[in-house]
Amino acid sequence: MAEEVVGEILWTDSAKTSFSKIIEYLQTKWTEKEVGKFVNQTVDLLSNLKRYPEMCRPSTKRKNVRIGIINKHTHIVYHYQPRKKQIVVLLFWHPKRNPAKFKY
Repeated sequence: MAEEVVGEILWTDSAKTSFSKIIEYLQTKWTEKEVGKFVNQTVDLLSNLKRYPEMCRPSTKRKNVRIGIINKHTHIVYHYQPRKKQIVVLLFWHPKRNPAKFKY
């Protein structure tokens, strides 16, 4: 098993808000099973990022920002800070939203 490279994962307020909105949407439109599946997919990806922080594609607009796919409906945007051994989750994003509003 690979050793963890990242010591901590922090969430910005935008990340917390966008994650909460996704959970709220799933709770109103889907079942608890789907909510749990989404949470598990997110936890699994974050766990993998601790070992392989550069596994997701780099942003074309910002240095050290990467975009990972949680599922076909949700992407995670994060900033990898190798010197601090830290990942900062910036945002959860639906790829079909207006791309002009996507600043990463």
